[in-house]
Amino acid sequence: MAGNTADKSVNDQKLRGMQPGEKLTESLPGRSRGSLLFKRRENGVINGYYRYRLNGRDLMISVGQYKTTARSLGLTLTELRDKAADLAGLASEHGDVKAYIATQSAAAEKNRLAQAYTEKLASKEGTFKELLEAYVQDLKARGKVKAGEVERLFQTHVIEHHPDLMFRPAKSITGEEIHLVMSSLLSRKPRGRGIGNKGKASASTGMRSTAASVHRYLKAAFSYGGKAHLSLDRDVSDSKIFNIGVNPAAKVPTLANTRGGNTDSLTPEELGELLRYLDTLPPRELAICKALIYLGGQRMEQLLRVKWEETADNLLHLTDSKGKKGQAWDHLLPLTERIKAILQPLFDDKIGPGPFCIGRRCIRPDTAGKRFSEAGKALSNSARTSYFSYANVRVTAETLMASLGISKETRSWLLSHGRSDVQSVHYDRYSYLPEKHAALELWGRYLDCLHDEKEWDGGKVVLRRRKLPQMQ
Repeated sequence: MAGNTADKSVNDQKLRGMQPGEKLTESLPGRSRGSLLFKRRENGVINGYYRYRLNGRDLMISVGQYKTTARSLGLTLTELRDKAADLAGLASEHGDVKAYIATQSAAAEKNRLAQAYTEKLASKEGTFKELLEAYVQDLKARGKVKAGEVERLFQTHVIEHHPDLMFRPAKSITGEEIHLVMSSLLSRKPRGRGIGNKGKASASTGMRSTAASVHRYLKAAFSYGGKAHLSLDRDVSDSKIFNIGVNPAAKVPTLANTRGGNTDSLTPEELGELLRYLDTLPPRELAICKALIYLGGQRMEQLLRVKWEETADNLLHLTDSKGKKGQAWDHLLPLTERIKAILQPLFDDKIGPGPFCIGRRCIRPDTAGKRFSEAGKALSNSARTSYFSYANVRVTAETLMASLGISKETRSWLLSHGRSDVQSVHYDRYSYLPEKHAALELWGRYLDCLHDEKEWDGGKVVLRRRKLPQMQ
């Protein structure tokens, strides 16, 4: 009968001769496998559909657009038949082809998202070098005075000597590899001092002290990497993720006997020898070194970076950012008449950004520290004292202030020691300036007596300590 095209083969000629709105159907080979249906739209586009029957209903799934000419978009008749045959196979195996395809598409999308997430994490995964750099940047952002030293130690003793480890994921570094880093550091000779490292290096402790510092900062860096990405105060959208599970540096035992020499105190007589030795220094250096002592043995990093805008007639405003505190706190030091007399040469000739300058810049802590080490060497060589450094002077200052009856609490506020209890951190906003001023007045009178070799009117102070090793 004319006009009945069902269950008959379709060819390109019939398809191209279709009128808008006309349909052609071609049964797929095999029993109950469905058919391939073609529809011509008003705009002339011919679309192919796989039609099948499920639970008494006819369902259709698009298989694509028919390619009417060699240059037009779409699929050839053969390609459309192949796609329809594939769908017929799915219908035979799974029944509801649409539901099966939807499930597969959802699973594919889930896998795609999981893969994209994995790739994103991989791109954000931080290397060992990036961990060290991120830790240094965190120290700088929090205003930590040791940030520069940590950066230098990492660069000089870890990054330069172990390039093979630098681009490994930080979380893959093992305790054995940290042990290798430390062993390599200990086996190296100390660098020379001064410009170009041409000065003779001290071999009194070899590299043990440096190794102990590097080890301590490596442990801190890995500890930082284990929780940095979880910080609620940190934007991690574009940050590296280190995800450290186990701190490899913590597996390596700490070096013993690397800092013991810094806990000894000078006797009052030895401190008097130092005060008189400092009189031989140029006026500005004399003022700076004596100010460190008369102010109670302050930390050089905090005192020497004070700017002119942080000074007043009777006050120095220091900033304390050491330790684990999240935010630096103010450390105020009152200026007694004796201390102002010591500082007078610095205030009379304002040659730099702050009072503690010997040129256009504030004196560096290592430069000021060298003056005390030179004093320790000169005085020990002449058998007037044992060898000492500024670390011993700090210990001496607090020890002797304690012997003068200055309370532990006052010393703590005067020297800005750590205060971690809830009362001190959150509630106590008292500046303790009167107590500090009284303590520095007493301390200044005592130092003047030591300098002038006079009997202290408050009673003779006697300290008992073990003998310090002589400078080699």
